[in-house]
This record gives sequence, C-alpha cells and structure tokens, in this order.
Amino acid sequence: MAVDKNIHETRVRKHFLPLLDQHGVSSLAVGYRHSGNHIARYRILAGIGDFSQASLLDVGCGIGHFAGWLNANGHRGAYTGVDLMPEMVDKATALYPGRTFAAADILSDDFPHSADYVIASGIFHMGDAKLMKKMIAAMFEVCNIGVAFNSLSSWYDTTEQGEFYCADPLEILEYCRTLTPNILFRHDYLPHDFTVFIYKDDQIR
Repeated sequence: MAVDKNIHETRVRKHFLPLLDQHGVSSLAVGYRHSGNHIARYRILAGIGDFSQASLLDVGCGIGHFAGWLNANGHRGAYTGVDLMPEMVDKATALYPGRTFAAADILSDDFPHSADYVIASGIFHMGDAKLMKKMIAAMFEVCNIGVAFNSLSSWYDTTEQGEFYCADPLEILEYCRTLTPNILFRHDYLPHDFTVFIYKDDQIR
C-alpha cells in the first residue's frame, strides 16, 4: 500500500519525537546508528558540483547537521533547511543561528523555497517508492541546477535495515530518467546506501 502524505507525516513524528527527546542534538536524534555514516553521506552529496557559494535547500534537515558540516567546510552561499517537524527546526535554529530553517513540506502546493542545489539526506526510509518519486520530482521542480539525494539500497541485505524502506536503485534511476537524462549514480561509499545526482538539462557538470 502506498504511503500518503498525511500518514507519512504521522509516521515521521511518531518515529523521531522519542529520539529527539532521548538524544537531544546528537546524530542519534535523527536515526543515525553510526555517527560517521552521515559524514560519509555529506561528502558524497557535496560531489554534485561546486556549491561553495551556491544556494542550497536541505530537505528534511532535521536538527541541522548538514548545515554544521557546511559551516566547517567553507560553504558561503545561502542555505535553507526545511523539515516537517517544528521541533527539529527549533533545535536547528538554536544550533546554527547563521543559517535559515523553516517548517515546511516539499509536497505542499504552496512550498515557497528554491535554490541552486536541492539536497536530501536520509529522508526516504520512512516512506515507499511512490512517495520517494513524488519528493524527487518536487525537489527537481524547485532546483536551478540539480538535486542530490541518497537512500538505503535494496541491493544490500535488507533484513539488516529492519522495517525501513530500502529503494531499488534501478527503479529510482529509471524514474529519474523521466525527469532528465543528466544523471550520476554512486553505490560505492557505504554498502547499504546509494546516491543520485540529477541535473537540469543545461546544467550537467
């Protein structure tokens, strides 16, 4: 059964609120079991292009860990992080006062944000293929240059991922081809992960 938008938001809150209460602002609050994995994912996402001064939109920003990584790695462009949960946004705003955060849903008809690059890290494991594709399309719509996203992969032993959704990389790549032929794909940095870069037709790097 496909997960609709309202059910998805309810599941996200049910999953993350206890983690937020228990773990505060650590990486465990946003579901990373191993503290180094999110850093590895950020490094791969940064390979989409030279965004040292580009504007970035971080979809599903959580408590702002990617903003902190950007601060430590010389990003000087505009940054906006959006998340479904105001509680996450409040903590991110307090942690990184020089960055912009907002409670917003990328699937809303009146979503007000856009950027050169739209980034999503670790946000698809609570959904399904249908919802993931809708979100990829929405992110592509509001980017000027390209979108970078990652997901748990069904090419790995999915029993180790428990109840989390693991996407089929080939299915997702085929869907991305309906949006643009300009695609880069990586499945070489963590065994259970893959990353996709998709670019506007005149912006391939």
